[in-house]
Amino acid sequence: MRTANPTAVLSGLLLACAAACAAPPHSPGTAPEAPKKVSPRRPLDKERAFESLIALQHPQPTEGGMIERVERDKAGRARWIEELHKAAEGVDWREIEAANARSEERRRARMASQQQLTAGSWTEVGSRNQCGRIHTVARVEGGDASSPLWIGADLGGAWRGNPDGTGWQPKSDDVWGGAHHLVVVPSDVPGAPDVVLQATDGGRVRITRDDGATWQQPAGLPALSSCRGVGVLADAARTILIFGQYTPSGTRPGVFASTDNGRTFTNRWTGSQNHPGWMWVPRKAPFQAAHCYVLHRGVLYASTNGAQTFQQRGTVNANATRGILAGSEAGAPTLYAAVEVSGSWRLHRSDDAGSTWAQVSTLSDLWDGTLCASTIDPLRVMHGGVEAWRSSNGGVTFTKINGWGEYYGNPASKLHADLPGIACWPDPAGGERWFFGTDGGLYQSLDGGLTVQNLTLTGIGTSQYYSTHTSRANPDRIQAGSQDQGYQRGIYQTPTGNGPSTDFAQLISGDYGHLTSSDGTHGLVYSTYPGFVLIAEGETNPALRQANFPSGSTSGWLPMVTADPLDPNRFFFCGDKLYRYTRIGNNWSSAAHTTFNFLTGGATYITAVAFAPSDPQRMYAANNAGRLFTSANHGVGWVESANTGPSPHYFYGNSIAVHPTNPLEAVVGGSGYSTAGVRRTLDGGATWSALTNGLPATLVYDLAYAEDGTGDVYAAAESGAWRFVRATGAWVNILEVGTPITLYWSVEAVPERHLMRFGTYARGIWDYRLPTAPPIARWVRYGENLGGANVLDLDSPTPPTIGTTATLYVSAPDLGERTGWLLHSDFGGSAPFGGGTLLADPITRLQRLRVAVDGTGAVRFPIPADPYLVGTTRYFQAILSDSNQPGGWSLSNGLEAQFAP
Repeated sequence: MRTANPTAVLSGLLLACAAACAAPPHSPGTAPEAPKKVSPRRPLDKERAFESLIALQHPQPTEGGMIERVERDKAGRARWIEELHKAAEGVDWREIEAANARSEERRRARMASQQQLTAGSWTEVGSRNQCGRIHTVARVEGGDASSPLWIGADLGGAWRGNPDGTGWQPKSDDVWGGAHHLVVVPSDVPGAPDVVLQATDGGRVRITRDDGATWQQPAGLPALSSCRGVGVLADAARTILIFGQYTPSGTRPGVFASTDNGRTFTNRWTGSQNHPGWMWVPRKAPFQAAHCYVLHRGVLYASTNGAQTFQQRGTVNANATRGILAGSEAGAPTLYAAVEVSGSWRLHRSDDAGSTWAQVSTLSDLWDGTLCASTIDPLRVMHGGVEAWRSSNGGVTFTKINGWGEYYGNPASKLHADLPGIACWPDPAGGERWFFGTDGGLYQSLDGGLTVQNLTLTGIGTSQYYSTHTSRANPDRIQAGSQDQGYQRGIYQTPTGNGPSTDFAQLISGDYGHLTSSDGTHGLVYSTYPGFVLIAEGETNPALRQANFPSGSTSGWLPMVTADPLDPNRFFFCGDKLYRYTRIGNNWSSAAHTTFNFLTGGATYITAVAFAPSDPQRMYAANNAGRLFTSANHGVGWVESANTGPSPHYFYGNSIAVHPTNPLEAVVGGSGYSTAGVRRTLDGGATWSALTNGLPATLVYDLAYAEDGTGDVYAAAESGAWRFVRATGAWVNILEVGTPITLYWSVEAVPERHLMRFGTYARGIWDYRLPTAPPIARWVRYGENLGGANVLDLDSPTPPTIGTTATLYVSAPDLGERTGWLLHSDFGGSAPFGGGTLLADPITRLQRLRVAVDGTGAVRFPIPADPYLVGTTRYFQAILSDSNQPGGWSLSNGLEAQFAP
């Protein structure tokens, strides 16, 4: 509709805009943060490791003291996870992230229903050959030797593959939380795919009836806070059973059953009070038809009528604080119960279906849930922790299957360390098959654990990465730090289809993060392991060296290091002080770089430091109380930022990124559950403001600026991958259908490939191709402005693109800085105004300008980076206040911009 009185309307708009636009046209939006999250691991025997570094081999440590160190390390990692997710008292970050996940799943479902398939912005890199943590395995009930295997990865979801370990395909990338328990049953719809139920240890249950295309939450299940056992009865309905904690009146465990192929569940049994027990369901006749066993508060409960009712049998140990249950159908059945009493795991056996129990041993190496007994031999039982252990005498004694260090010389036939799951199933061809879920993939054994075969040597993208580093000398070269799959190196391979494309070699075992180099190449790359700094020197065949953490220093579990941009042989370490390491030969010595005290606000150590790429004198830092600091002389002198950090209890800065060309702009990221998860400074760290428009409450692990000239920021977060679009001042979710809903831990810019590279914690490395600004097909000058000698021209023969700048020339006397506006319109109408002609009528948007009129009258303005412009035509006109013109304004001619689709 046309504007009735354009002069009056425009004058009113300009007066209102002048009052409202006292700040620059693009005012700051929000800010970043970045902490981290981890899982249990075993420590590297670093002394033995570095004895073999020259040959790039892996240590085979002695066992003395190993378990004690492992337990300390697991506890340290758990504390680290909680610290990263700092939140105000009473704020449940897990529930916040669960809500984020539900929102993303709904978004995916809408996209799928509207057939909004992936736009192809994402590419899976790998690793293709370094499998991450696998928890569980299942095959369809009643299947044969050709039936596919389903396996559950930590945060990598459910995968389906062939029994020989080939053809792995992800099936639940559009579901959050991983797959720690699996059930597969035939569909009750003829010709339909098998029905698959996956559950997390945290009690999140989803089910698919279309081979993973969609997943639903079954009806009737309450909100479970844990899942500690699933199974299937061999009755006519193939009843599915789930055991988990819920809150009918206080938290208590319950057994839930579905007799309609997983569509609905009903409660069959509820325990007396809160207790992490276990459920075991037989896997073969004669007991599978109707038997179910529950361990609750050290007491065995049994059902022989399909979990309709349970009867109390014998007491294992009334002092048990948690328990695990397994059984062998070869007995009556023979049952095994591992119960934790006063921090010690004790193994008990019952030879009479749970009526009486006897303790047979104490288990010093046990992962909660990793206990399994044979289907054909009542005396064969296995458990797992750092390593796997087998017994052939009913659990009285155990033999280690292999030492964890043996894996590195023979990954195909030796178990990887850390076993979150062991399973045993009847073999359709006869006998039984054992499966071992490890932090390095899934193994099977056909001889009761005497030998093992790795089924996940290729094609499964479940690696867990903390950090990636792509060489600026050759962007095909990627180094990466992983969780329990060591320090890796790969040469990028172009994908030829779906799935991971690139193999990675593990240079040394362990956990590594914060990869950094002085010049962006792989000449010298520094990273941290919990206990030392790893140094990889060399682009093509890196030599590995190490430097100990500063003696007596306090730091995070996996502390940050940052290379010195002025000297590739120096790096900085974040401890209770800012330490500088200097190379002496092939060793590095540390010293305090500054006397400045960073431990304000109750902090105990520095969490992050970063240099400005365009000014190596400019540094930024954060401590673990949320205080922020800036330096203008390469980290010697520091100033604490004023009123910038949220409450010390709530903010944990752990990722800082600095604008690639503006040293005064930086972002910091971290825990965003009780405060802004991202903050930004535009004045060199003097002040910081929230940058959270569009970003959910989440934990931001890492931040990086795109190096494409847009100034956009990318975030790797607990809730996924995000892009801050500078032109709109808002964060947008950049995940697409087909990209995994999981934890995104790291992000880096790879400008040579025009992409951002993300490391995930369970789905490997993924590349996001940066948006390419659609070209403007044609500029058309139109209209005559007779209110003065006003002309319009362009300063380049190349058509500008969305997000760049064009130039409008407005002829005016040299009067210094002037206030003006850029007028936007959907129509190229005309109307008299200010002694000239208004050529953008009606006006749909005003963009304020501050211009220095130098006689040429050049007015530069940004073309909005808005997707809605693609395939449209828009009209622009510049207008400046000008007391020399009769109407008080100088107007440009009109500019018609035809945006290509």
